[in-house]
Amino acid sequence: MTWLVVGASSGLGRALAERLARDRRSLLLVSSDPRDVAAISADLQMLSGEPVRALAHDAADYVGFANRLSESLGPDEVIEGLLFPLGAVSQDDDGSLDPVSAERLFRVNFLSVVSVVSGLLPRLFERRSGVVIGFGSVAAIRGRARNAVYAASKRALESYFESLRHFCEPHGVTVVFYVLGYVDTNLSFGKTLRFPKASTAEVAERVCSELGRKRGKRYLPGWWVVVGWAVRHLPWPLFRRLRF
Repeated sequence: MTWLVVGASSGLGRALAERLARDRRSLLLVSSDPRDVAAISADLQMLSGEPVRALAHDAADYVGFANRLSESLGPDEVIEGLLFPLGAVSQDDDGSLDPVSAERLFRVNFLSVVSVVSGLLPRLFERRSGVVIGFGSVAAIRGRARNAVYAASKRALESYFESLRHFCEPHGVTVVFYVLGYVDTNLSFGKTLRFPKASTAEVAERVCSELGRKRGKRYLPGWWVVVGWAVRHLPWPLFRRLRF
């Protein structure tokens, strides 16, 4: 049974791949960088002793990406889980991002996930089992003065996963959406943050320890649920001054 990890060559994706490999799961790892994903696949196959395959493709080409993925999976291959720890940001995403760059963020962060999930759901429905896991961000809790398109794409993804849960539940497929707080990745490197960062290993351990046992929307770390509630309910003048 195969576990698909999209965005597997760095950050949280790599930590999830390593944690799944330690559990001796068969993996298909996807990343845009062919050298990185090939190297990590080789390393993890030695660690786990189970098949670990690599697929390099730019998720912004979401139609081609979904087609290549379907070709990489054998017609009778059993898919056990889909994990999407991918994300694209732009330094210029301050509300004036050009349309081409904005579209790319939506292609990577939202449309690539929708395309892959819609293509593979029939396999999961046929077996009446499996797990689909998406990852959002506290940046999407409320509109901000920065990361505007990124936050919008993650909010769209959150809404999609809520709908996904509705039509997957009768078919025995578990859907989980993790809203991530600050995580120690290249996206947060060098930034002054108001709250502590979690390590990718900590997040991956929590996600993998909950496989098949949790569903719905969850915050990681868990205390972010309180922060999120407060941010959503702050009066606009105060929220604007905080520049959350």
